[in-house]
Amino acid sequence: MDGSRHSDVPLKGIFYMCLAVALIACQEAMAKYLGQYLPMLQVIGARYFGHLLLMAVVLLPRHGLGLFKAKRPLVQVGRSVLLLIDTVLFFFSLTLIGLAEATAIFFSVPLLVVLLSVLLLGEKLEWTRLLVVAIGFAGMLVIIRPGSDAIGYGALLTFGSAACASIFNIITRKLAGEDPLPVTMFYTALAGAVIMLLIVPFIWASPAGWQQWAALLLIGIAGGAAHSCIIASHLFAPASTVAPFMYSQIFWALGFGYLLFGALPDRFTVIGGLIVIGSGIYLLSRQRVKADLTV
Repeated sequence: MDGSRHSDVPLKGIFYMCLAVALIACQEAMAKYLGQYLPMLQVIGARYFGHLLLMAVVLLPRHGLGLFKAKRPLVQVGRSVLLLIDTVLFFFSLTLIGLAEATAIFFSVPLLVVLLSVLLLGEKLEWTRLLVVAIGFAGMLVIIRPGSDAIGYGALLTFGSAACASIFNIITRKLAGEDPLPVTMFYTALAGAVIMLLIVPFIWASPAGWQQWAALLLIGIAGGAAHSCIIASHLFAPASTVAPFMYSQIFWALGFGYLLFGALPDRFTVIGGLIVIGSGIYLLSRQRVKADLTV
């Protein structure tokens, strides 16, 4: 979403962004919960089926088959597949590390977007921004603690997820002026849902109890609603206003992690997370770019 095409209603934009990250944290908490009982690929399938269903209900009555008419359908499909890989890596990381740790590492997305924009889009990078990116990655190293067994493979999976999300964001920026927003929204869920439809029947395990059924039902709706809320936030306010509020997700991750799993981050995660968040907020305040921290 181009930050220049928005209504000047900043409080609404901030509200929708805060709601979006609350929904994302809820989705991730449900994924971690369900991963204890069901195959994670089944959980990911539920996330995409629910997302596609929500997009179909909201968009099809108004736009019909025009939702499939993308100018660059292969790029749209590739973008959707990237989001699926992002989700797979992140959800599997939740089986290994806590919500707060995973969220803090995933906040490296704005740092990666800056670096990849230089490599892929040829954007210039001032030395001050380069220094802030380096500080941000140093903070991530504090969280991960290379050589220790504190986080290990879970951190690598989360960082891989963040890398996919960064490329997803850059492709989204490139597509912004080519396809109508409803088309991009629909394709976001389409490829992942189709791929998971080919997998889930072979690994399906019946949920035990209404709690698991409810979580499977809600996980996709939460994910799709979060994407819609992020888009809405950028309709009411520029990215430079709403993007820093994405970091409020860490408080939801802390709350869900403690209430549902009795987990709190250690001091290294807190210190490193603050460094990563501070670096990200600085970068987002210096450039009008939307970093879509969703999975």
